[in-house]
Amino acid sequence: QDAAIVAAAQLADRYITGRQFPDKAIDLIDEACSTVRLKIDSQKGVNTTGMQNNNGNTSVNGVNEAIVGPDHVAQVVSRWTGIPVTTLDQEEKEKLIHLADRLHERVVGQDEAVKLVAQAVLRSRAGLEQPGQPIGSFLFLGSTGVGKTELAKALAEQLFDSEKMLIRFDMSEFVGSGSVLRLIGAPPSYHGHQDGGQLTEKVRTRPYSVILFDEVEKADPSVFNVFLQLLDDGMLTDGKGRTVDFKNTIIIMTSNLGAEHLTEGVTGERTMEAARDLVMKQVQKYFRPELLNRLSEIVIFEPLSHDNLKEVVKIQMKSVVTSVAHKGVSLLASDDALDVILSESYNPMYGARPVRRWVQKNVMTKLSEMLITGDAGQGSTISIDATDDKKGLNFQVLKEEVVVPRGKRPVEELQSDSDSDDDVFEIAPIPKRKKGDY
Repeated sequence: QDAAIVAAAQLADRYITGRQFPDKAIDLIDEACSTVRLKIDSQKGVNTTGMQNNNGNTSVNGVNEAIVGPDHVAQVVSRWTGIPVTTLDQEEKEKLIHLADRLHERVVGQDEAVKLVAQAVLRSRAGLEQPGQPIGSFLFLGSTGVGKTELAKALAEQLFDSEKMLIRFDMSEFVGSGSVLRLIGAPPSYHGHQDGGQLTEKVRTRPYSVILFDEVEKADPSVFNVFLQLLDDGMLTDGKGRTVDFKNTIIIMTSNLGAEHLTEGVTGERTMEAARDLVMKQVQKYFRPELLNRLSEIVIFEPLSHDNLKEVVKIQMKSVVTSVAHKGVSLLASDDALDVILSESYNPMYGARPVRRWVQKNVMTKLSEMLITGDAGQGSTISIDATDDKKGLNFQVLKEEVVVPRGKRPVEELQSDSDSDDDVFEIAPIPKRKKGDY
């Protein structure tokens, strides 16, 4: 079809970087034709009724299959780039307009941070930012466990349909004089030249991705020269002389610089506005101004509040629900159980990470023991409630259909309910989950 040729030109221009026209468009058409041909041949191998029609096109059961359309071309691009076909076929408008709302499904609190990131991506996709640069470049500042990495993962999932499109580098590993060569590759005659650079090789194979440079302040100063070129030109030249295109990536650097000031803002030792000013002064003192000026946004993540951390507890427990559901086991938890998890794991200095560790150690471990010993099996329902002293959890295996107090509900339905009456009983089945609920 003519539409397949048009699609090949458009998709090659947008998604196939590092190659030139007309070569890349012709290769797309060639592979799409081969894919259709192989599909027909495999069908003929199963069903021997394949025959030739009057026009010479191969038919299977009398139905013409030898037409290559835009969908076949999109499937080839998907195989080459790792971007799902659904992303190639659908308009980005709806996704971009509601990007902030979708990011909030995973990121607790941080309204201002999410808004700044979503707006920067929207401007870039609308073509209002300088062309040739990455989609967005950000410096995320804040304490550990406040959602910096989680927001990076959420961006990869929302824009590129998978967390696997997140490329993460721990910059504390790039502290030596050879750090730049590790990122972009060694030149000819150097040891390891054939391996390529860790950064450039990953982006060559996944040109649509979110790149996370974690704890960037710990990197060797020479690494920042690479960042300057990357943010300014949207491309890097690797050790083999090949140009790697970064214009379809999102660059995120994280740092804990000044985090102690933000904690003081929460405890009331100073106002949050004063704390943010101190953070920015420390950042401007540490990072070169030419680097900061090239960023789309500098985003400050504030420490999570008590209410934020209760939401984190619910998210972690929903993850537990998903895990045990794969074993055919349902899970009920009371509001009191959530309060125990929060009170025992609460540490505002470290954010969400203590909650995650407490749930793994005290909930996941106990559930694992119950599954392995056979105390709970497929079709079982496990109830989690607080102990009498409100400092621990009780686990109980219930029957398949359980009459429970209103205050004890499936984790995915947990909400604050000050008017609940524990004398009112109701059936509490575990509802079926849909993909994307968590």
